[in-house]
Amino acid sequence: MDDDEGRNSSAVVQVDVVPGPAPGPDTLRAVGIIDFRPRQSKEAAAVAAVAFAEDPIWGHTLTDARRRRLPHTILLRAQLRTTQPSHTIRVAKHGGRIIGLAFWNVDGATKPHESAAATDPRVLRAARTMMRRAGRDRHTLATMCTALAESYPCDNGWFLGTLVVHPDHQGTGVGSALLRDGLARADTNGQPVSLQTSTAKNVRFYERHGFEVTEMVDEIYPGAPPLWTMRRPAAAVGHQA
Repeated sequence: MDDDEGRNSSAVVQVDVVPGPAPGPDTLRAVGIIDFRPRQSKEAAAVAAVAFAEDPIWGHTLTDARRRRLPHTILLRAQLRTTQPSHTIRVAKHGGRIIGLAFWNVDGATKPHESAAATDPRVLRAARTMMRRAGRDRHTLATMCTALAESYPCDNGWFLGTLVVHPDHQGTGVGSALLRDGLARADTNGQPVSLQTSTAKNVRFYERHGFEVTEMVDEIYPGAPPLWTMRRPAAAVGHQA
């Protein structure tokens, strides 16, 4: 057990993951889902950057593949380092390495760009750096960020801002395990959950976990891929808000 797990053993969830395309022996692998620590921000952000490299919105926004990881290696990393009480962040670890991340905003009524984290000097500095390094895609990136902020669902429940699994481990059940872990916490608190995704494949994935599409926007800005907003009602467990 590493020191992250030892700090809060009750926060560790062990899940059996059926082997898929990930490398390793053809046996079940134990994946630990644990609380994120700010010192893991670089590693977790790197996983997100790789996972989102082929995402439709980021691919359209940052046409230069060399710059496509900037929103995660720079901005997300800063956001992870400046976590707030309104954030719940969990990571999936296998073999001592982070292979997945779930970033929840448990104060859904507050839009991310209006939160305390968004005004943190480190986050603001990271945003400026990201824009500067975006080069010729700077304008499109700024347009996309503004469009996403305006499309954010105003809901008093939880919001799943990021759910990623390293490509080497996708299709092995890690994403479902991270999602179920967070949904169980939301249910205990009687909270609905909202999210947004830009791929039809993800829509089907979330539907299997009880989410329904509440809105679909063909283009969140001219020429952009579609964006689906989805919501899962609070389960009838725990206390009801």
